[in-house]
Amino acid sequence: MEEQPAPDISLLAERYNPLEQRFRPEDSPFTTLFADITHRCNMACRNCYIPVRDLPDLPVDWLYDILARLPHRTRIRLVGAEPTMREDLPEIIAKVREMGHLPVVLSNGLKLGRASYVARLKEAGLGTCYLSLNGGLRDDLYLEIDELACADRKLKALDNLLAARIHVTTGTIIVPGVNDAHLPEFLEFLVAKGVRDIHLRSVGEVGNYMQGKSLRLDALEEIFRASLPASLPQPELIGEYGSSRDFRAGRVSIQLTEWPELGSLERGRITPDGWLEPMFESIVANAGHY
Repeated sequence: MEEQPAPDISLLAERYNPLEQRFRPEDSPFTTLFADITHRCNMACRNCYIPVRDLPDLPVDWLYDILARLPHRTRIRLVGAEPTMREDLPEIIAKVREMGHLPVVLSNGLKLGRASYVARLKEAGLGTCYLSLNGGLRDDLYLEIDELACADRKLKALDNLLAARIHVTTGTIIVPGVNDAHLPEFLEFLVAKGVRDIHLRSVGEVGNYMQGKSLRLDALEEIFRASLPASLPQPELIGEYGSSRDFRAGRVSIQLTEWPELGSLERGRITPDGWLEPMFESIVANAGHY
């Protein structure tokens, strides 16, 4: 691959509106940090908290400098838009590992339908992937929510990740009147596949989103409980903080989130001017402009 000059980080920073609650990398209180490594995407979903596509990729040397200054081992969530659009994603994963941090990729899964590509990410050091599955098993639901009939490609990605023994967290936005009735069948499928980490969340009213479809946490829990497959025991609430609730049902962990999840200092975000901010407050304050 021909080497390309790194873009000027100021092109990212000039679109950014800072918050008051900010931390230098050396003072990070966060156990997880989100790094927006690209704004390119191969989908155009109706719910997207950062719909901007005209900003350059994050320069890796700049990112590594931030990571080198962190005071403790941190889960680094490599996100986008779609992080697999970067040809150097395996190298980024390997470098994050080399620096002593834990790389996590959040993906729509389209490129993960190639087993050889998943193997490259695994060999680079990827141990965990958050896979977006908003339409469950059905093309019509993906069309309605993500504007692309891609069920087969998404489910192939899931199979490849599981076969590679990469830990998978599935993420599903619950849209009332669209995919909520499909949830019982989909949860049964995930449990049968051996998925042990499931995240259900509401439509977040940030960036691009489906109007009038956002659920409160209590309503999200009601839908979840009504959708439990017979193969799972009744879930036990094991943690509640901010706008999230964590449940355990046998060997399966389920997290419900009324998105955006505000008030947490567990998850932060690397900003274009080199500071760290609470993840969801940062998204809301910036309103999707970077």
